[in-house]
Amino acid sequence: MSQALSLALVFCSLPALAQTAPERGVLFKITPPLATELPAQIEQEGAMPAPVPPAPPSYLLGTIHFGSPQEQGVDYAVLEGLLNASATFVNEADVGSAWLPEYDHYRWLPVETPLSGMIGKEHFTLAQALLPAVQPKDLQRMKPWAVLALLEARGESADGTMMDARLQQLAKASNKTIVHLETLEQQLQALDCVPSQEQAVVLDERLQKSWILRIESAEAMAFYRSRNLDAWLASIDRMDGLSDAAKAIEQRSRICLLEDRNARWIGPLETLFRDGGGFVAVGAVHLVGADGLIARLRNDGFTVEVVPF
Repeated sequence: MSQALSLALVFCSLPALAQTAPERGVLFKITPPLATELPAQIEQEGAMPAPVPPAPPSYLLGTIHFGSPQEQGVDYAVLEGLLNASATFVNEADVGSAWLPEYDHYRWLPVETPLSGMIGKEHFTLAQALLPAVQPKDLQRMKPWAVLALLEARGESADGTMMDARLQQLAKASNKTIVHLETLEQQLQALDCVPSQEQAVVLDERLQKSWILRIESAEAMAFYRSRNLDAWLASIDRMDGLSDAAKAIEQRSRICLLEDRNARWIGPLETLFRDGGGFVAVGAVHLVGADGLIARLRNDGFTVEVVPF
């Protein structure tokens, strides 16, 4: 359940062998395939049509959900310039969505099933020590996925200073058309797709080796800052410190959080990119891998180029 970082390398002038090195970046320029008319259309019109002007480029940004701009190596002036030149801003979900009472069951355990009863008092005490900003009464109610998400993000809660929120605020201030790929409830459903009793197994094992969580959070930030998203995904895939049973549970969570959502998002994104002028910001780990957004776009004929920044 877990998300990378920054040195964009472009080897345009290097020999062909060097060009096989993995590309690094978190910001990508997306150009759609050229529009062509079918032979029947050309025959009906009786002459070759005038060439269709290419759509303006779009941009795809991978975000990280914790850390400061300095840690991330992000220059918001560059992003603001690209966003201002775009017609539409797209992100995962509306970060300003109001929390509704009917959403509570996605993040809160039943009162009769406190977290300490699922992971034991000793590990609950350790979780408290790792998340000092969370009130004990709230921690007792939090579902294991929510605790894991906080631990992976160094205990930082999503707020207006986080990357996704800042970008949405910039888009709103510039009066951009804002599109969300899913609702807050759909996002919560993906996060809560594995039963709490199973997620508690993962949380319990993570707390047994809590130093691995700290290492992985530091690695995630380092990978993002060095723009090495492939290495970040590989680190996530290893699931260091987990038993085979816990890894199987994590794999099911990953399918809900990454593969399934990428499959839902790719259609609307390709429509946006064909029209051009879009600026899309989604979690960086959604971009890479065989089922990632970049691979899907390239397979469908889109040109995807790293933009160093």
